[in-house]
Amino acid sequence: MVSSLRTAPAGAASSIQTLNLSQTLSSSTPQTDPFFLDADHEQEWRASGVDPAIVGLNVRTLHDTEVDPCTREVSYPIAQALNWNITRFGQQARKTVRGWWVSGLDPFDNWQRMSWGRFKPDADTPVLDRQKQKPAKYLSPSLGKGSSRLVLLAVPRHTWEQVANRYGMNIQTAEQDCANFWEWVWKTNIPITITEGEKKAGCLLSLGYAAIALPGIFSGYRRETRHLIAELAFFATEGRSVNICFDYETKPRTLKNIFLAISRFGQLLTHSGCAVKVITLPGPEKGVDDFVVARHSTDFSNLYDTAIELEFWQASRLWSLTHVPSMTLNQSFLGKLSYPESGLACIKSAKGTGKTTALEQLLQTAITQNRKVLVITHRIQLGKSICQSLGLGWLEELQESQGVRGYGLCVDSLHPHSKARFNPEEWEGAIVILDEVEQVLWHALNSATCYTQRVKILETLKELVEIVLSTGGLIVAQDADLSDVSIDYLQGLSDLPIVPWLVVNDWKPDVAWDVSLYDTRNPSPLLTRMEQVLATGAAFVCLDSQKVRGRWSSRNLETYLKLQFPQKRILRIDSETVSDPHHAAYRIADRINDVVTQYDVVLATPTIGTGVSIDVRGHFKAVFGIFQGVTPDCESRQALARVREAVPRYVWAAHFGHGKIGNGSCYYRDVAQSMTKAVRYNVSLLKDVDFDLDEQSDPIALRTWAKMAARVNASLWRYRQELRNGLLLEGHDVTTITDDAEKILGQPVTEQMHHDLTSGTLQVAGFEFLGWRHDAQAAEQIAQLVAAIRTRNQTAEAIAVSDSPEITSEEYDEIKKQINQSTQHRNSKYKHELQKRYATTNVTPELKLKDDNGWYTQLRLHYYLTHDPDFVRLHDMQELEEHLERGNGKIALQDVKLLTAQVEALKLFRVLEFLTPGEKIRATDELVQFIAAQALECREDIKTLFGITVTKKQAPMALSQALLGKIGVKLTCTGRDVAADGRRGGPRVYKYFPPQDGRNAIFAEWEKRDQSLLQTLMEVTGCSSFSEMDDWIQQAEDDT
Repeated sequence: MVSSLRTAPAGAASSIQTLNLSQTLSSSTPQTDPFFLDADHEQEWRASGVDPAIVGLNVRTLHDTEVDPCTREVSYPIAQALNWNITRFGQQARKTVRGWWVSGLDPFDNWQRMSWGRFKPDADTPVLDRQKQKPAKYLSPSLGKGSSRLVLLAVPRHTWEQVANRYGMNIQTAEQDCANFWEWVWKTNIPITITEGEKKAGCLLSLGYAAIALPGIFSGYRRETRHLIAELAFFATEGRSVNICFDYETKPRTLKNIFLAISRFGQLLTHSGCAVKVITLPGPEKGVDDFVVARHSTDFSNLYDTAIELEFWQASRLWSLTHVPSMTLNQSFLGKLSYPESGLACIKSAKGTGKTTALEQLLQTAITQNRKVLVITHRIQLGKSICQSLGLGWLEELQESQGVRGYGLCVDSLHPHSKARFNPEEWEGAIVILDEVEQVLWHALNSATCYTQRVKILETLKELVEIVLSTGGLIVAQDADLSDVSIDYLQGLSDLPIVPWLVVNDWKPDVAWDVSLYDTRNPSPLLTRMEQVLATGAAFVCLDSQKVRGRWSSRNLETYLKLQFPQKRILRIDSETVSDPHHAAYRIADRINDVVTQYDVVLATPTIGTGVSIDVRGHFKAVFGIFQGVTPDCESRQALARVREAVPRYVWAAHFGHGKIGNGSCYYRDVAQSMTKAVRYNVSLLKDVDFDLDEQSDPIALRTWAKMAARVNASLWRYRQELRNGLLLEGHDVTTITDDAEKILGQPVTEQMHHDLTSGTLQVAGFEFLGWRHDAQAAEQIAQLVAAIRTRNQTAEAIAVSDSPEITSEEYDEIKKQINQSTQHRNSKYKHELQKRYATTNVTPELKLKDDNGWYTQLRLHYYLTHDPDFVRLHDMQELEEHLERGNGKIALQDVKLLTAQVEALKLFRVLEFLTPGEKIRATDELVQFIAAQALECREDIKTLFGITVTKKQAPMALSQALLGKIGVKLTCTGRDVAADGRRGGPRVYKYFPPQDGRNAIFAEWEKRDQSLLQTLMEVTGCSSFSEMDDWIQQAEDDT
């Protein structure tokens, strides 16, 4: 606590301890006007772009001692302002302390001048902060812990008008109802901007923004109680827009503090009902006042208009790289790098800059030193290509005698039970290369292919990192999008204090792409452009979907293109074709440049992955991209860069992506906490299960998974926008093609304007009107044709699965292990899975189609909700036991999918009361209103358990239908009640009609299965009920 001022040693600053009044009164400064401001202090504020009128209303010069010239009464303004103790008879002389003081208005004292404020000592009369042992830059009143407040600067009338004009408001009537500007801001819910520092707030007020000053980045809330400070809670009204604008920083520790402060502060504001955005200063200017003075007010206006929502800002920070580089480059090709002999080497360099080539010299050195080399990737085709470039073998293709000096493998095989029989102890002192490390780690942490062995894969990776680093080995982690998340995770896997050797190549391509981004409902207009391109040459098409249920998938587009262009040579590259020995795309990655020139159209999914470079010139006339949001936008941009030649890019992306991770949040702590909470709910309902979540899960892996999941979620929530932003940041020229004329012109559109846009005589930079060079009728016909193709292909595939030969469980296990699978093998494998899943031997095409649409998940929850509650407990106990068995007593929390909590929640919400056939149900019914009220009260739990977002604006019936949808049923509107005046305009009437989809037959088979299993357990334990079994388990544990 700041308590005093005392003389410092010669040459040192005065220290914060006791205000010593040993100076004679004659040397004291005469008492001044309460708002007297010396010229140098005024100039300091004006240099920050603050309106002189604002300065005059809020800032004054203070001296440590002042004397009234008439009464000779002594006062001590600095001590009084800062609540310091005063010692009248000190023995040491010292210099006079001087500085400026700023304070604002107090919302809790009828908008009078606030006694709390901030003092800045002059540089030549510093005050020593004893805690930090350096001169204090700013000082606040010493009123005890948690006493800091904020500063609401008083403003002149013209500033009030300026703010009002910005938001289209008139202050004429406001002046009659509000005592001052800040009361008006509070009452009218005007957007506010929060800064750290009073001069910065004054600068923004001078530009017409309602800015509030905090004394520090953590000062908006009480860190002990995690509540907003009272003044901000006062302004944090429902629906208010709040912008947070803190300083530009480069220091890693400061950046982490800023992230933490904004995240916690922003979430508190969000919970109060505010819409929070973050304004990010681009640098190099540190404060927003420096930025405005150095640039222009319009530059800040652009930052203000493009501020991003809090949760998207949180996710974007997770892509940052704040580790200090050992070497910074700016070159198109990495060339030779002087890798260290041992430790962790990290390389961040753009796509196509020769990261793999740079490794060749490292491997040559390894051969001469007889060091083993291991390459770990996330995609087989990518790994094979890299290994071929480096002269290494690929795991599945090695003979018994090969692989002595190293090999490559997919991270899926990084465990003792894979074909590699991987043993980390065999890699002492080796070189381990994690190529595209961001995606390798994400694949290990989240992919479905790693599901059954995830814990062992992650533990093996940890052991590998520990052994390599502790025995003088080298780990190379490289990625075009390398971030702190991956580096921190690798550091966390080892107990050694590792400082990474980091190379950052800031080079960006000099040749920008011409990108046409289709802002349209579907990609059919893009296909009309493809027809034009194919008339002149070949096209490369990037897709993020393969399966026929995706309308614009590789399989459906292949069918469409073959119908439309029967003379064209078309190659489809996806996970099916590259593993089919009879297909032209089989194992294509290592010969892709030779193969693609033989085709007019190449359709490519993410199967060929990052790291695969198509370097042919003059063959492809354009690259097309159709992205439905299956993969993050960064992967889509990498796919567009697969063809290195700078030909035009034509791109369509969905507005929103599918498959959000966890609870869909963009804040990693929410993702992690939601996942942990869901498992805790279920385990607690299972009662005497011997499971300790904290001890039997890996917090480092969970945190890293959550951070990467939050990044994916942020991309998918506004997929098209994020893809566009990423392309612009890469330096490309992006033209948005849209049929929204008002979006292009930014104003209401007249008939003449529309005509001029359509004819092309009216053009706007950065936009193209869709109707200018695209045939809307042709596009609609394409959309209808592709929809029909999808239906036909889905039906054909369902029939093929239904008609495929049945296989035994042994044959199924054998096929699963095979990398190369024929179409018949894939269909038989899928048929076998459906037979096991639905407990039936009769796999019809209809069953396969319903399964494609998520029927199994709905059916399973409906079954457990309406049958013996012991069944769902039995399911969850088996599920948990399987996870623990696979992980040797450990689990990966992100993989645990238990159902007991969902079933119990649906029972608490009384949804079973809806399932009475023929009963009339209205939105005004007590049950519907009960569900709406309970869902709103428990909205966070509803989000965690069911992924349903609950808001106050949702209609009560919509919430009931959403919950019923989770079990695959719905209420059907059968009409309306008769209104009081006799007309049919009353409330809608709904009824429940049991689904006639064959689920009851499936339920009967499941019940037989579960009853038999439960009976077996009872016989083994000698118990007559599940509750008795809990006692039996507890007794067995006590006996052991």
